Amino acid sequence: MKNLNKQKLINITMILYVLSILLDLHIFYNPVSTLIRIIFISLIFLIIFIKYSTKKEKKLLITYFILLLIYIILHLVSTSNFKVETNYNLYEELLYFIKMSMNILIIYSIYKLSISKNKFYKLIEISAFIISFSIIITNIFKIGYTSYNFQHPKYNIFEWFYKDTNFLEASTKGFFHLTNQISGILLLYIGVLLLSIKNKQKIFNTITLTLSVISMFMLGTRVSSYSVFIILGISLIAYILTSIKDSKIKLSIILTHIILLLMSILLYKYSPLQSRNAYYNELFKEREVNRSSITIEEALNLSDKEFKKILLNYNIVPEFYNKYYPLEKDRDFYEEYISRNTTKINDTRYLEASIIKRVKSLNNNNKDNIYGIGYNRIMNIFNIENDFIMQYYSVGYIGVILLLGVYVVILIYLYLKTLFNLEKYFTYENGMLLFITTYYLICSFYTGNILNAISTILPLSFVMGYHLSIMNKKEKEDFEYFIGFKTSTKNIEEITDEIMSSEKQNIIYNINPLILMNFYKDIKSVDEFNKENYNIPDGNGIVLSSKLTSGNINKSIPGVELFEKICHFSVKKKYKIYLYGAKQSSVYNTKVGLETKYKGIKIVGFKNGYISEKEAVNDIIKTKPDILFVALGSPKQEKFIMKNKNKFKNIKIIMPVGGTFDVVSKNTLRAPLIYRNLKLEWLYRMIKEPKRFKQLGTLFKYMLNILFLNTYYNRKAKLKGTQCQGLNKKERV
Repeated sequence: MKNLNKQKLINITMILYVLSILLDLHIFYNPVSTLIRIIFISLIFLIIFIKYSTKKEKKLLITYFILLLIYIILHLVSTSNFKVETNYNLYEELLYFIKMSMNILIIYSIYKLSISKNKFYKLIEISAFIISFSIIITNIFKIGYTSYNFQHPKYNIFEWFYKDTNFLEASTKGFFHLTNQISGILLLYIGVLLLSIKNKQKIFNTITLTLSVISMFMLGTRVSSYSVFIILGISLIAYILTSIKDSKIKLSIILTHIILLLMSILLYKYSPLQSRNAYYNELFKEREVNRSSITIEEALNLSDKEFKKILLNYNIVPEFYNKYYPLEKDRDFYEEYISRNTTKINDTRYLEASIIKRVKSLNNNNKDNIYGIGYNRIMNIFNIENDFIMQYYSVGYIGVILLLGVYVVILIYLYLKTLFNLEKYFTYENGMLLFITTYYLICSFYTGNILNAISTILPLSFVMGYHLSIMNKKEKEDFEYFIGFKTSTKNIEEITDEIMSSEKQNIIYNINPLILMNFYKDIKSVDEFNKENYNIPDGNGIVLSSKLTSGNINKSIPGVELFEKICHFSVKKKYKIYLYGAKQSSVYNTKVGLETKYKGIKIVGFKNGYISEKEAVNDIIKTKPDILFVALGSPKQEKFIMKNKNKFKNIKIIMPVGGTFDVVSKNTLRAPLIYRNLKLEWLYRMIKEPKRFKQLGTLFKYMLNILFLNTYYNRKAKLKGTQCQGLNKKERV
């Protein structure tokens, strides 16, 4: 393990990813192939977890797996006591949970490995080529399996155009096991391949993209065929919009999209899907006529044998009433089902869900909604072709949140991050990665058999892990902007060192949502904030904003802490301090407290905040301090500094400190450590001072500005800063 650096782990992961395609072949598709992949995925994760995880990441992951383990135990206890007779296997149920939890392992591993763009695209290109080429070859030579069974296809792609083909005999899935899984994988790959040709168009990736599109029509499912048009259409629109922004439109990319769309239209016209649609349209018309020939009341009085014939007219095929959920077992259900006044009774997926709902009702256990009735139990009835519905019935609300919620949470995070920084993330790559992963989940809701197998969990998690890694790559800068306000990204030690060693005047402003909303409409004030000052991130609202906009601020710098740091270093530098603001008792007790805590500190003057501004200014000038702390509350203290700073040219450090004097003098207690550690210091203040709850409206307004107007204000501020860079001091003023 010592010799396994990130580069070696990346290479191993890529090799295993390509080799795993072989395990999707029908001949190898069994629990053993699943276990092999689980073992390798787990080993790679453990190495990364031990060697490269931060303490915070370890805590989060351990917490997640503890919660998952607790849930699994409760689920197994609940599902073991089931009143309705069904086959149930504890080993298969446990294997399912292990398999489903692989998503977080893969996403995290790929995220930490930070695979390069070129390697990521190359891996997808190779994987897509292997899958699509094998499907096409087996179709041409009629040696693979049809999409709906394990028989050889009767017609190849060339025969589509001049023979009257049947979709059952013309569709092809190669030697793979499940059609829906391969459809899901390829729709992901097509999206990535479109990015690949934009990144660097070569013959190989263009050929692979073309083969992938063709193989999607060979699969013959609605998801595979319709997805081609949806992905190509969205990709073309996304490319044009983002390219207009950057003024870099490549005609070859647009031409590639158009050619593929035209080819797809031709293929669709003669594809197995068209044959399937025509077949089912005729079948449904025939069954509708048959249904109208007999009333429901008449049907209910028929014998079981005659009743079964009637069920066919409601699109209930023999597999259901003979094998999956026998009529003899529960005729009452089928009688009630065909009596429902809804067009959905013709939908097989609606029937599947209705049967499982019936089984749940017979068990009559409220815990089934929370913990589910068991994946293994449902599969022994039949496979519901709708992943999210399947998961709900299998593992309950909690299971869906813990297992599938990972995808949803990550997507929400990526969408929010994009919205909060459109200037940076309004790109073709980011837009397409967001779209194809979202679309993948939508397809899983529609078609099923996508999110319940390693075969499909692996590529989706791989792409999402890569997307997370590129979205969280940070280019370290000394500052970043929030609705136009320049804010330092340095930590408290770096800022203190620079301030105390600087020869020029340093004005330190605390940046938090409330202060920003007080000043953001005042252009002159924004300019004052953004001059060569230290604007420090004071509060977790700024930290959260930074994370959402891919910034570098990981920790806030509370004003009281920087205040104490400056006081500490002022002793060594023999700097004189002036305290201005707050009540008389607070400012006096602050003076006494500082003199007690820091031996040798020089406080040359202090005045409360209730004297006239003129008197305060004159006294500050008279005492000639090196450091001035102003505690008038915001926005009064900031306006005081901006107005009078030219009178304080000899003062080295000026800092507004808000309620710091009250905290230092112990007139107001700072939030207990537990609140600070949990980032809830703001909540403590609101509990102590209920009038602060009015600030929630301001905070909400701030978040709206960050979400919708952050890019506008930042661009405006940066432009103004750029224009000022070449000006001398006099010209800037």
